[in-house]
Amino acid sequence: MKIVNRQPSKTADASSNRGQIWSELWHLTAYAALLVVGVFFSIGGLVDLIVPAITPQKEAALFSRWIPNRTPSADADEKLKPSHEILEQLIQDPAVPKLPYRLTLIQNPAPNAFAFPGGTIGLTSGLLESLDSKAALTFVLGHELGHFQQRDHLRGFGRSIGGAVVFALLFGGEMGNSQFADTFTHILGRSYSRDQEEAADLFGLGLVFRIYGETDGCDQLFRVLLESDKTPEWAYMLSTHPAPGERIEQLRKEAEQLKRFQLEK
Repeated sequence: MKIVNRQPSKTADASSNRGQIWSELWHLTAYAALLVVGVFFSIGGLVDLIVPAITPQKEAALFSRWIPNRTPSADADEKLKPSHEILEQLIQDPAVPKLPYRLTLIQNPAPNAFAFPGGTIGLTSGLLESLDSKAALTFVLGHELGHFQQRDHLRGFGRSIGGAVVFALLFGGEMGNSQFADTFTHILGRSYSRDQEEAADLFGLGLVFRIYGETDGCDQLFRVLLESDKTPEWAYMLSTHPAPGERIEQLRKEAEQLKRFQLEK
């Protein structure tokens, strides 16, 4: 009897290998995703432990010379003059942390404001052009001071640095700085950022009320944003900021409570 050794057919062999490869790839992807998520939240927890140990004095020393996007000019100083006067008044409130606050003008048509470590507040040219109410500008500055009071700027700074390092280690420097990394960090941190924004809104509103005794006009920025807002309602589930209409309503409710409290005193 002649025994003939037969090799498995090419079709069967390829199908088996392909299924094994896809299975291994799926497991590898799942493990990588769990690793990234775990490391991201670990960094967030570490940052939350470190931030309380950074006093305003330490923060000022660490970031005293850091003024982002600043282009000194007489025109910028003139545009920021009203904001400087309001800021000087706001920082007298005992609830505002003692930092060497300064303003910088950011040339950007989108109305926005930013709190940077060390006490710098950035106001966009679009913001200054959009607001014609002193109360509205006071509220925006008060909102940014709320981020300083909550130490949000340091937490955000720490998470950004940590997230960039993690993605650089996992995917290489180029991938770590990619839009993918920014989007992933944005989605994971969105609920935390929404809470920060809502708390800063209430802090800013309280500052305005303590200075002027009223809050009329504080919601102007959100009304401007609402008029040009084309974002579907569902999309705000992935946004770091609440919807403009939602923020207007929240400010209205808080303003009523402040007035009621004032009458009861």
